[in-house]
Amino acid sequence: MTWQYDNNDIDYEPPEELEARRRVPFIIVALGLAIIGSASAFAWRAYGGSPYPSFAFGSSAAATAEPKMVGLDEFQAFQKQIVGQVQSNAQVLAAQQAEVKRLSDQMAVVSGKLDAIQSSIASARATLPTASPPAPNKPAKPKRSARISTGGAPLPPMQLTH
Repeated sequence: MTWQYDNNDIDYEPPEELEARRRVPFIIVALGLAIIGSASAFAWRAYGGSPYPSFAFGSSAAATAEPKMVGLDEFQAFQKQIVGQVQSNAQVLAAQQAEVKRLSDQMAVVSGKLDAIQSSIASARATLPTASPPAPNKPAKPKRSARISTGGAPLPPMQLTH
């Protein structure tokens, strides 16, 4: 590309120099990322990051560690502890089963009594007459004496006889 200025100077760069200028920022960015990535990996490893995967570098440290050996006395003490816990659990289970059986028996007795009460109520209803209830009794009217006023004069008060 050519540029002409007032002083008629031509400013021209060859294509090789243009490509070199374009590559410089790319190379700087790539080197910066590589340095940052490496520094991050070392920092991760140094400050307790997870170890490298075992499939990439052979067996891991956990696989090569030997199991802890226990003595016969320790094993027997552990076995006695487990047996004690199992026996305790069996006793608790037996007590719970006995309590459930006792409650079940009580429920059966209550259910039987309830059935007896319901059947007696049903039989009592069956024995009742199906007729309509009797009419309520009216109070008896007092008997009057045979005295009748003929001339409009008042009569002496009446005495009721039962």
